[in-house]
Order: sequence, then C-alpha cells, then structure tokens
Amino acid sequence: MVSLSNRTSMALFSDPLDHYSHRVRIVMAEKGITSEIIDSDVDDLSSELLEVSPYGELPVLVDRDVCLYDSVVLMEYLDERFPHPPLLPVYPVSRAQIRLFIQRIQKDWCNTFDDLLGGKLTESQSKKAKQEFKSQILGLSPILKEKPFFMSEDFSLVDCCIAPILWRLPLIGIELQKDTKTKPVYEYMQRVFTKPCFIESLSELERDMRS
Repeated sequence: MVSLSNRTSMALFSDPLDHYSHRVRIVMAEKGITSEIIDSDVDDLSSELLEVSPYGELPVLVDRDVCLYDSVVLMEYLDERFPHPPLLPVYPVSRAQIRLFIQRIQKDWCNTFDDLLGGKLTESQSKKAKQEFKSQILGLSPILKEKPFFMSEDFSLVDCCIAPILWRLPLIGIELQKDTKTKPVYEYMQRVFTKPCFIESLSELERDMRS
C-alpha cells in the first residue's frame, strides 16, 4: 500500500489499461513532468484513495498536499501547473471551444466505448453500439482533413482524449477498412501514435494491445 500522506513528490495513481488514466499520462509525457506512476486497480482501491476519490475512480493525482480526481480536472490542472508546451489555447473563447469538444467526446464517445468495453451489452445492443461508434469515428474524416490535429494546428487536450480510445479499437472489435474515406483518420492516428509523448505514455499492457 502506498501512503498519500507526507509525499514530497508528485504521484499519479493510474490504471494501466484505462483510457481515462492514459489521457493524463499523455499530458504528463508531453510536458516532461517527473512523476511516480503507480499502477492501481480500480476494484481494489485503498481507503486513503477512496477518501480523495469519492466515486472510486482512477486516475488520482497527488501533488504534495493536493489530491485530485477526474481525468479532465487533472489534465487542466497539469496544463496550468506546467504551462509549456500549452495544451489549451491562450484565448478564452478558444479555450471554451476545446472544453466543449472534450465534453462532446465524454458524452458521445466515452459512454458508448465504456459500455462496449464493459461487455455488459446484449449481442444486439453491442452490434448497434459498434455501428454507431464506428460511424462517429468515420465522421471525423472531413474534420481531420483540414488540420493535423483535432480542429487545430497544435496538439491539444482534445487529442489526449481521442488518442487512447482510437488505440483501443481492437479491444472492442472495431477495425477500420483502409480506403479514401478512412484515410484522414488513419493519417491522424499515425501522427498521434508516433508522437514521443504518446509512445512514452504507454503502459506495458497498453503496448500489448497493438503488438
């Protein structure tokens, strides 16, 4: 058991398979943040972790006397605490737009993806969810044609949320056929998956997903 009290360095309690933990690790790697990454099991959290994460969720970030939960809160905290390179725009309107994009990913992607990954859907529900999810991914193609990253010339927190899900598509049995329609998505995936911060962020279990 790792104690949260009297820590003198930053620590991230992270599920090595979970896409919410993965997005925070990408942020940390992009910013070169030195932190202890502590692999944790969401089904076996210590009483100390449950005190700072009242919904029993990972990741949890401990930064000296600060304990935070919720992956989006963690990403924004790290972006403000370590401002270079910035992963949110400078201007308030642009920052708000990025936050709205993240909210859309949370609602339109994450809920469906988590349902598929959880394996609790019936066969017909799973088939329908996969079709809808695949359509949402393919719907990115026109957007990804325009700029190298999601709606931006620069890598942002939105990409940190999207990339871990795209990396995990094999886990839910979704394979994108390579054609002109999917080309922008494949090129986007190649750009993001080969970024040093993405490669560094991968746990051993995550590397095995596409080995």
